[in-house]
Amino acid sequence: MSPAQRHRSPSGKLTSRTRLSARDFILVEGSALIDLFLLIGFLLGVWMVPRFGRIRMQAVGFAGMAAGMLVLLAAVGLTNSNLHISLVFAGFILFNLLMNAGPNSTTFTLAPILFPTQLRGTAGGFAAGIAKLGATLGVFLLPILKEKFGIPSVLGIMSVASLLGLTVTPVLRREDPE
Repeated sequence: MSPAQRHRSPSGKLTSRTRLSARDFILVEGSALIDLFLLIGFLLGVWMVPRFGRIRMQAVGFAGMAAGMLVLLAAVGLTNSNLHISLVFAGFILFNLLMNAGPNSTTFTLAPILFPTQLRGTAGGFAAGIAKLGATLGVFLLPILKEKFGIPSVLGIMSVASLLGLTVTPVLRREDPE
């Protein structure tokens, strides 16, 4: 017996519970497709960081994250367009892919090479801790900012934060000691 058959009313019509389940399943599929690019980005980071360098990949990642947010911002402006869904997928895919190929990968690879052996564990832990603090603050602050200023403002803030990372990366650049 299929899920749709289990949620039919005595008259044989599908109930709202079935429609909600089917809609939820479609949303989960879309989310899984977008999240797949987190994994692909991580794998690209593993391959690209040693070849192109940590600083370059971090900068490319921040640029891609900003671009992804700007694509999402464009999607908000085109809500009634046929392009809306495509732009939402493209924006999230670009953001997820380059976040993991760039800054997410370099968070864990820069500290071990830039600090003396006695400080490497502390530096890596500090970098990871600050990243977790930022993620935690984002979980609490972004919904508040969305409610107060709207989605376009939040996307703009995220894009500016990524551009700030792109700007700070070369300014604070330190060459590998090797």
